[in-house]
Amino acid sequence: MLSRWPGILRRKVASRRHSASRGTILDLMKQLSLAALVLAVIPTFASVVIVSPTSNSTVTSPVSLVAKISGTTPTSITVYADGTQTLSERGTANVTQSIALTTGIHSIQMNAYYQSRGKSSTVSAMVTFAVGSSTTPPPNPGEAEQIYGDMIGSNEANPQGWPVSWGEGPSIGLGNSPPSRWTASTTWGVVYQSVAGNPATNTRVNIRNVQLWFLSKSTGTWALLQNTSQPDGAAYKEDFSGDISIPADVRTEPDGTISVTSGMGSYAGDNYHFYPSNRGQINPNDIGGVVAIFEARLIVGNTALPDDRATAAYVAEAGADYWPCTTCSLPGSYGGVTPPVGGGRYKYVTVNWRSFSMTSMTLAQLTVTPPPVNLSGVLP
Repeated sequence: MLSRWPGILRRKVASRRHSASRGTILDLMKQLSLAALVLAVIPTFASVVIVSPTSNSTVTSPVSLVAKISGTTPTSITVYADGTQTLSERGTANVTQSIALTTGIHSIQMNAYYQSRGKSSTVSAMVTFAVGSSTTPPPNPGEAEQIYGDMIGSNEANPQGWPVSWGEGPSIGLGNSPPSRWTASTTWGVVYQSVAGNPATNTRVNIRNVQLWFLSKSTGTWALLQNTSQPDGAAYKEDFSGDISIPADVRTEPDGTISVTSGMGSYAGDNYHFYPSNRGQINPNDIGGVVAIFEARLIVGNTALPDDRATAAYVAEAGADYWPCTTCSLPGSYGGVTPPVGGGRYKYVTVNWRSFSMTSMTLAQLTVTPPPVNLSGVLP
């Protein structure tokens, strides 16, 4: 995965709060045109089905892959075993392949690519399984698979005001390789209205458990560097132009978490960008993996008014950036763009708690050494 945008032009937050004049709202017709283009390229009835091997099964090598496209035949397909491409074909809806794999835990991912009007989209499926004898216990991917799921496929919906040049899915920036001698990192999240707009006016986005995990390459142990349900944040322009921000519509809930709105009323044309108040200290030479994650759901803004959560269309994303140190400003040579570890895909916020994550690791790596994240009762 390649970086789709340079830090999404928004991490220059040495002083976390700014004030500036309001910009203009994006023209309605441009929004509708962008929505039409996005919808046109995504097949209405298309999915990747991996028939064999099945998740959590134990098989022998060579592994017999049987997969198919249910619905529209894609422009092309690719198959990856543990992140390494094993097959690429065009104009096919059925795939069979024999893949030699060593004993242990493995993953196979198949991507189907669609192109139309100069736009593209991806539909994916992935399975995790064990190669060995029939007595080998199957893997238990669980939370590892839930975290990695945000690093494959396309956005569930693009954010409103999102420049198309920034891409339409997850990306890895610097991954496990920060700039030389940089010793800090921070997790972040963003909440937008979807590209099609958000008709709900009495719905808020509830956020909790904003966390940053780093895996030590030398010891194989995880460290929780950041963990808060009351992050700092502000309302930024949707395209982060000028790094302009104002105080956001943030409310503290009875359980100590926060809730926000974004892109409506006096905040039209804005997102909500949030991050823990203190950066995490890292050893730049001992990074085996990074996981950034938070949880979000929809709640009613005013219980005395009608519940309109069923019509809400908020999307959110998780990611992480590198910093020179825990208190340093960004060097001028970076032009105000903080180098990202990476960013996950945008997903809808729903009435149930969902996780939003980013990782620099493969699914196989996460399955072998999963972070001790508790996602019990949290949907992917």
